[in-house]
Amino acid sequence: MKIAQRLALTTCLATIVLIAIGAIVRATGSGLGCPDWPTCQGGVVPPGSKEPLIEFSHRFVGAVVGLMVIGTAVTAWRAYRHVPFALWTATIAVPLVGLQGLLGAVTVWTELPPAIVATHLITAMVVLSFELAVFISMYLEDPDHAHHLRAVAEAPTKRVGQLAVACLAWLTAVMWIGGYMAESGASTACDGWPLCNGSVLPAADDQEITHMVHRYLAGAFVFLVVPFVVLAWRERKRLFWAGPMGIAVGVLYAAQVAVGALNVWYTFPDVLTVSHTVIAALAWFTLAGAALMTFYVPARVPESTPFNRRAGAPA
Repeated sequence: MKIAQRLALTTCLATIVLIAIGAIVRATGSGLGCPDWPTCQGGVVPPGSKEPLIEFSHRFVGAVVGLMVIGTAVTAWRAYRHVPFALWTATIAVPLVGLQGLLGAVTVWTELPPAIVATHLITAMVVLSFELAVFISMYLEDPDHAHHLRAVAEAPTKRVGQLAVACLAWLTAVMWIGGYMAESGASTACDGWPLCNGSVLPAADDQEITHMVHRYLAGAFVFLVVPFVVLAWRERKRLFWAGPMGIAVGVLYAAQVAVGALNVWYTFPDVLTVSHTVIAALAWFTLAGAALMTFYVPARVPESTPFNRRAGAPA
C-alpha cells in the first residue's frame, strides 16, 4: 500500500476517532466546556478541569483531521492526477472539512441547539464518506490491485450497492434524530425498552415523541438491513467484497440494537453512549464502502472487460 493510500485510510480512521470523541463530549456534557471559539475560556490552552479538556481535545483532533484531509488532497494532486475521481473528491473534502469546523464553531456560539448538533454529526459522516471514496479510488487504481479493479468494472449486478445507498439514506435519518434526541435531553424520556413508559406509543410529550421516533426508525431499519445482508451473502462469489461487508453490517446492526437497549436499561452510561455512536459510524463506513465498490467507474479501463468491448478496443 503506497503512502497516499495509507494517508487516506488513516484519515478515515482518524475521522472515526474524532466522531467517537464528539460522542464523549456529548455524553459527558462537555459541549460548553469551552464556551468560546477558537479559544477556550479566553486562552489558547484550556483550563485543567474535566469539561474544558474534553471539549478542547475534540477541537485538537478535529484540527489534526483537517490537516490530514489537506495532506490527502496534496498527495492526490501529486500521485493521482490521472484519476479524476480521487483527485476531485480529495479536493472537495478540504472545504467540506472546513465547513464542518465552522459548523462546530456555530454549535458553540449558539450554545448547542439540538438541530445543529445533529447536523454536525451527519456532516462528519459525509466527510468520512469522502475520505473513504478517496482511499477506495486510490487503492483500486493502483496497478498492483488491477485484479480488484477488473472485478469492480465487471461486476454483474448493482443491486447490493443500490440497497447500500437506501440503507445510508435511512441511516442518515436514524442518526440525525438520534443526535437531536441526545442533545435535547430526550434520551431518558422513555423508561424501559422496547416499550416507552409501559406503552408502545409515546405520550403527548415532545421528548417522548422524539425518543420513540428514533426507536421506530431504528427498528424499521431492519427491513433494509436484512435484504442487504442476504443479497450481499448470495453475491459473495461474484463480488469479492460483498460477503465481508454483508456480515459486518448485520453484526453492527445487531450490536447497535443491543447497545441501544442497554443504554435505556442502565440510564445511558458514558461508555455505552459513546459505543452507540461509534457503532453507527462503523455501519455508515461499511455501507458507504459497499456503495462505492458498486458504482465506482475506473479511470483506466482494465483489460478484458465489457468497457473495452463496447469501446471496440481489443479485449
